[in-house]
Amino acid sequence: MSDSRSAFEDLLQQAQGPLLDYLIRLTGSVHVAQDLLQAANVTAIEKQSSFHAGTDFAAWIRQIAKNHYRNAIRKQAVSKTVLLVDDGLHDVIERRHRERIEKQRREADWDRLQDCLQTLPGHQRELVQRFYIDGQSLNHLAKTTGRNANAIGQTLHRARRALIECVKFAGDEPPQVASIFGCEAQQGAESR
Repeated sequence: MSDSRSAFEDLLQQAQGPLLDYLIRLTGSVHVAQDLLQAANVTAIEKQSSFHAGTDFAAWIRQIAKNHYRNAIRKQAVSKTVLLVDDGLHDVIERRHRERIEKQRREADWDRLQDCLQTLPGHQRELVQRFYIDGQSLNHLAKTTGRNANAIGQTLHRARRALIECVKFAGDEPPQVASIFGCEAQQGAESR
């Protein structure tokens, strides 16, 4: 129980900065955003049992915060306050926020992969560069290196496994290695 509580608290802590940024963009006010963040944190703690480990915590708490925002808007509407953000603009803000978070995640994954590439032996690093990044085919690599295509395939397989392990240990969350460095690049290269 305490492990799951500690994991939940870690997720909650990690979400604070991005969630506050999201709420500031949504409300246009740091003070209102901070109030909404506090309300969302209280609700998240109260509803901790409804969060399922392994799902997207950031999306879960962002939905809680969005609900608090909408409730605040309803209260303002009752007092005839002018709405600054309608649902359409809110959707644009949320989409851009998700895109920015996704871009940051991809950049972090790419940085971790670049660091891990440097740990490979030189010949493996060169084959990885030429096959996955430059898109050269196994047959082309075999011709230019004088090695058997199967041997190059095995070397690439070992290098890829080593990179995946390295990247897993280099960050707190497993990166999306296949999307950076795997399936699409490999399929494209094999079809050449």
